[in-house]
Amino acid sequence: MKAILGLLAIIVLAQAGFVQKYPLNYSNKRNIMSIMTEVESKLQTRNPLDTIKGILNNFKSEVAQEQGIHDEVYNAQKTECDSEIEYRSKEVQEANSILTSANGILKTAKIIKGKTSATLDATEEILNTATRHIDMINSARKEDTQSYNRAAVSFNDAINAIDDSIDLATALAKGQISLAQVAELSTKLLKSALATKLIQEFRQPMAALAAITQEEEAGAAERLVQLLQTLRTAVETAWTDYTTSNQQGLQQFMGQKDLYTATQERLDKAKSRLVAKLETTEGVISVQTAVAQAATNRRSRNQNLLEDANDLCHSFEVEYEAVTTGRRQELVLINELERLATRRAAEQQI
Repeated sequence: MKAILGLLAIIVLAQAGFVQKYPLNYSNKRNIMSIMTEVESKLQTRNPLDTIKGILNNFKSEVAQEQGIHDEVYNAQKTECDSEIEYRSKEVQEANSILTSANGILKTAKIIKGKTSATLDATEEILNTATRHIDMINSARKEDTQSYNRAAVSFNDAINAIDDSIDLATALAKGQISLAQVAELSTKLLKSALATKLIQEFRQPMAALAAITQEEEAGAAERLVQLLQTLRTAVETAWTDYTTSNQQGLQQFMGQKDLYTATQERLDKAKSRLVAKLETTEGVISVQTAVAQAATNRRSRNQNLLEDANDLCHSFEVEYEAVTTGRRQELVLINELERLATRRAAEQQI
């Protein structure tokens, strides 16, 4: 009986721990010590064995009923645990999938951003070069225009000087001109020769004009007029050639300007596209960075909850098994009490 009491003490302690952690509400909690005392009392007063077995069977029924309720609680909790673990596991997996995808997109977007930035820098450099070339072409054309205008004045002055010289030669033949006038016209012709850069063409008429002041030959004035008329034709031809050359230069200028302007417009459009692409890529990076951070937080949160669920469910299962084992031991003890009671009852009948 003392051995039975020792086993009973262990079972009672186990039961107390279970009730404290899982307070299942039993209004009439069994007391195995009372049962043992009652069985002992019944044996001493020689009560029928069936009465004693009824007491023990009632105890067994209480144990079975309690185990049944505990099984229901355990099964409900296990279902909840399995569901929670499955849900949290899926949440972790989904967060990992989102994080992997976001990181992949981020990596690609950063590569695209780097290449786009480099292309944009190169495009801006080429665009700046094209702009400088256009500025240089405009500047050169401005200088050419100014030079053309100066040349127009010079050639016009030269034609006027030649016409004046023709008039002078005509008047000279009539003796109606002074040496001072001849000197003045000689100076004008010299300036025109230098301004138009037709020195070779002006040389002979100027020499004839200078010589005519030293000669009184009758045909000298007429020869001078012919030379001056030939010079006038040469100056007009030179001006025509100069104008044609200027027109050709203008066409070449317009062609170069159109080429660089078209290049500038194309580069401007390319720059706009690159800027838009860069802004879009930066937007993708910003969004995916936020997505990756959210996925990281989601994974961390659900990983912690998953670990908590695993720990809690494992603890619940361990304690369920421990308490169930305690009940089995109670039944073993009751069966032993029944065996002893049966033997004592048999001994009392001898």
